[in-house]
Amino acid sequence: MFMKKDMIFFSPDGEGLTSTSANHIANMAKEMIRNLDSTIANLVFYTTEVSLIGVDSRNVLQQGATDADVLSVAGKLRIIAQAKSLIAWLREAIKARERLITEAESLTLEEYVKEKGITLEKEPEAGTPITEDDYYASLSLDERNRYYELETLAAVIGEEIHPGGHFAEARASLTERFSKPHDVKGDGRDTLIYTFIPSVSETIVEDTYFSLQKQYREAQARLNSIKYDCRKAVMESEVRVKTEYAEAIKRYNAERQLLEAELAKDIRKRVKEIADYRIVIPASLKNIYDDVSRLGKKNNDTGVNQ
Repeated sequence: MFMKKDMIFFSPDGEGLTSTSANHIANMAKEMIRNLDSTIANLVFYTTEVSLIGVDSRNVLQQGATDADVLSVAGKLRIIAQAKSLIAWLREAIKARERLITEAESLTLEEYVKEKGITLEKEPEAGTPITEDDYYASLSLDERNRYYELETLAAVIGEEIHPGGHFAEARASLTERFSKPHDVKGDGRDTLIYTFIPSVSETIVEDTYFSLQKQYREAQARLNSIKYDCRKAVMESEVRVKTEYAEAIKRYNAERQLLEAELAKDIRKRVKEIADYRIVIPASLKNIYDDVSRLGKKNNDTGVNQ
């Protein structure tokens, strides 16, 4: 908002001085002050004459001031004071115009929309996509329990049938004993012969192993399917969040650019209006202003005549 205190320098009806005219008047007032200062500075209250010895005639070297000159000093000082007041007024008015222009050019978008009663939307923030934990938390009770069952089943069976697992190691050991049913340890009379007799059917062991392997693969496949759905949901959520954010930012930037264009137009209008303001001359300075104006006109006329 314009600084109200600065508006006192300007005429509401468009009458007054431009900054150029004000500068010209101020310069003429300074010239008037210099002339008056010079007349006061050169005042001498006595006349200086010189003569030769034996000669009655004397020559005037410097004429002293008259009583009228002395009596005019107070008036000249008042004129100087008025002229300086006029200069100060005009200079401050020019500064005020510059301040108003600077303030107009510094108008922010936030200030502009507030002044116009426009609601400025906040800059959009990117949403948060769902995580895997969010996805599993969204499953129904049965679906979630089934996921945990499959995860546990695959882990338990996998631990047994994979290399290093108890069942896998027992199966491998049985196969070895079929190919090598005896083992000899020791020497001489202390020699011990170990005989390994299968206590279970090899077929049952193999069938059980492959059955467990099938159950593991089925559980793992179903588990992978659920995990795939989870990753898919997370990915779709990420894409959706990014897309929505991009669209929101696009709308926000478009609206902001439109408002910024309106702001720039409004600033240009305000600056032009301020540039057209006319500086008003207070009534107390009207007489000195008229005197300075006549002095300027007289000087111009003299220049033309020359």
